[in-house]
Amino acid sequence: MTAPVQAGPSFSSGGPTPSLTDREFELLTRVAHGESYPQIAADWVVEHITVRTTGARVLRKLGANNITHAVFIAVQLRILDPRRRHGDHAGFMAHQRRGEDPWACTQGCPEGERAYRRGRRAARQTTANTPEFRTS
Repeated sequence: MTAPVQAGPSFSSGGPTPSLTDREFELLTRVAHGESYPQIAADWVVEHITVRTTGARVLRKLGANNITHAVFIAVQLRILDPRRRHGDHAGFMAHQRRGEDPWACTQGCPEGERAYRRGRRAARQTTANTPEFRTS
């Protein structure tokens, strides 16, 4: 029988939890949301190397091999919230298309998601009914 695999250092055994600066935490959060280092550098108005250096500090503090691994460890340590964010689903786009602030809704938006899917379904049906896409 093999032992369970553990990613990163064991902080659950009473060891110290790594302390991240605000900038390091923001970097980790933004990477978890899918942003790249160049996007973050442009938003922070700094050079790309500055963001890479911040990322390297995060890796060292969390004992990670790469930034994706760091996000994984941060979720395990409950530094990052693993729950699905509002922007992770189709209802988010429905808010944007209607000109609403998509971040104002902190709960899931089933009606927004349904409206978005209805629109996408109608668009697919319209495309399928155009002469160049008909098979019969």
